[in-house]
Amino acid sequence: MAFTYDDAAHLMRRMAFGGSQSDINNLIGRGRDGAVDYLINYNQIDDADFDNLMDESFDLSDPRDGDKFNRGEITRWWTTLMMLGPRQFEEKMTLFWHNHFATSNSKVEDALMYIQNRTLRKHALDRFDTLLSKIAKDPAMLVWLDGVTNVADAPNENFARELMELFTMGITDPVTSQRNYTERDVQEVARAFTGWNFSSPDEEESNPFNYQFEFNEDQHDFRPKTVFGQTANYDGEDIIQIIAARRETARFLVKKFFEFFVYPLTDSSADRATIDKFADVYMRRDHSIKELARAIFSSDEFFSQRARFALIKQPLELVIGAARMIEARFTPGTYDNHEPAHILWYAAAALGQDIFNPPDVSGWNLNLGWLNTALMLNRFNYAAFLAANRPEHDEPGLHLTLSRLKKLTKKDAKKTVKKFLTLMGPLNVDSATNDSLIAYLETDSQGNPVEFRKTNEVIDKKVRGLVHLIMCLAEFQVN
Repeated sequence: MAFTYDDAAHLMRRMAFGGSQSDINNLIGRGRDGAVDYLINYNQIDDADFDNLMDESFDLSDPRDGDKFNRGEITRWWTTLMMLGPRQFEEKMTLFWHNHFATSNSKVEDALMYIQNRTLRKHALDRFDTLLSKIAKDPAMLVWLDGVTNVADAPNENFARELMELFTMGITDPVTSQRNYTERDVQEVARAFTGWNFSSPDEEESNPFNYQFEFNEDQHDFRPKTVFGQTANYDGEDIIQIIAARRETARFLVKKFFEFFVYPLTDSSADRATIDKFADVYMRRDHSIKELARAIFSSDEFFSQRARFALIKQPLELVIGAARMIEARFTPGTYDNHEPAHILWYAAAALGQDIFNPPDVSGWNLNLGWLNTALMLNRFNYAAFLAANRPEHDEPGLHLTLSRLKKLTKKDAKKTVKKFLTLMGPLNVDSATNDSLIAYLETDSQGNPVEFRKTNEVIDKKVRGLVHLIMCLAEFQVN
């Protein structure tokens, strides 16, 4: 089966944050499996030049330096990785896990949020057991869900409950509808994690990020625990291995993957079969996140018509995706000249996705949760900003240059509309919408019909307006 431009663009919208025409063309010749392999094996993608840019733009070496290390700076750092980084799937997976293991700097200090982000990125495609263990021992999670106060004499159930409800199995199995655990299981699992804590670096520590996991034996409950009907002297690592090996966990993760990357699932027998199909991959491939992702993104389900434009664009997908699709210029600046480069963060937050600050432990409410009257207005406001923001010299920030628009504009209105609808999707709009976009280019400011001419003046006004109009279409709100 031929691997088309539409297929490659679909892959870039889901595995990345959208892509330019050259990004998409780079995938087409690789075929379906080759394109997925290219994106998923991101460690093989050369990022040396990008690393140099990041080194020039950021100094996050010392969290004690409040000028160079603060929430704004780590947010500028991550949005720059999303916007400019060549390893796009690495950032998309980091965002997926940030939403899955949702912690927030409303309670957790910036240094710990930064450390957790790097942990999620490093282990994004490991065995799930490995990632789960790293996050269970992560300082941000230990603070966020009160693991630091979970001791033998007074077990704290917060992490145990969310471990099973939100991170691994869910309350009920999405295939069988059976309950996955009991309140007694929550209590016993909490006892297994007693004594888990971490140490902070000393003031004189050469590595200010040297936070170390600590197991405090004197605070751990060493008595037998009964979990899922089995009794043993379990500790936290035992629980992680047991839960990661359960089919209920495989099904839960498949459902989370699908609803973030593919399409919303129903309770139909066909969708339950789909969950089990990919749960089999997780179970057979030693709980490998990478192999589960590869199977899903290479599948007929992912490339089906049902999956095309089936998800509401997350704010970051809209904000960064639009800019990447039309190759707007983004310059991250430096710590002492950074404010304009915060636009990616500000815009996404205004649309409801404030990274490093999800609303609660369950993460963001995806899909329809992104849409209401106020948030739609903010989407349209961002569209106006992106279309109209012209560069002044080499200042940091996000700009749509005239030279870029000139390269994309065709000689007549019809071809220009087709070009931009292709770049920004490709979007399939009805004939009335298409005709109205063409008419916009062929109408002057007084509403009189005019011949479309590829002049700087027309491009700088009308073609910018076309970008704005396309970004406001209902078709552009979906991914």
